[in-house]
Amino acid sequence: MSLDYTRATRLCPVSGLNDRLRAAVTEYAGQQLLGDLEETAEICCETRSVPILPPGGLRRGLLNGLFSTFRVVGLEIGPFTTAAVVTPGVIVIATVTDRGTEVRLGARLAEVSLRVVDPALYGQATGVDVQARWFGSSEASSYLLPLDTGANGQSFLARLRELTAATRHG
Repeated sequence: MSLDYTRATRLCPVSGLNDRLRAAVTEYAGQQLLGDLEETAEICCETRSVPILPPGGLRRGLLNGLFSTFRVVGLEIGPFTTAAVVTPGVIVIATVTDRGTEVRLGARLAEVSLRVVDPALYGQATGVDVQARWFGSSEASSYLLPLDTGANGQSFLARLRELTAATRHG
C-alpha cells in the first residue's frame, strides 16, 4: 500500500520560508560554507505535504480520533514541509516533519540529475527525484523533492531544470 499526499507549493524568498525551514536552510548553508542563500538564491519554494488516509486510517493509526504521525518500518509518515533553495551553483533541500524530524541536503548543481517521479514507484506522489552526490557523501543517491502539479510547482521545476542545465553548458 502506498501513501499518497496532497501537496501545496508556493514560491517565496528564503526570508519567506516557514521559521523551522528557514533556520534549517540557513544553518546548513553556514555549515557547508555556502554563503548567504537569501542573497544568492535564484529561486526558492516551500511545499506542504499532508497524507491522504485510506478509509479506516492507516494500520489503526487514528489515535483518539485525531490524526497523528505514524511510524511504519521506521519511517515517519505524516504531514511535512519541504523547502528547496537553488543558487546558480547549488541546491539546498530541507524537510521538517510536524513531529520535529529534520533532513537537510545540499549538492552542486553540476552533479545533479532530475527525473519526474514515476507513479509506479510513488503512487499519486508528485515532484521530482533529485539525484546527486550530496555534500558529505561519497556516493550519489536520490531524494524526492515534493512539488504540486500547479503553476508554482511547475515554475519551480522549470527554473530548476534551466539552472541545472546552465551549470553543464556554462
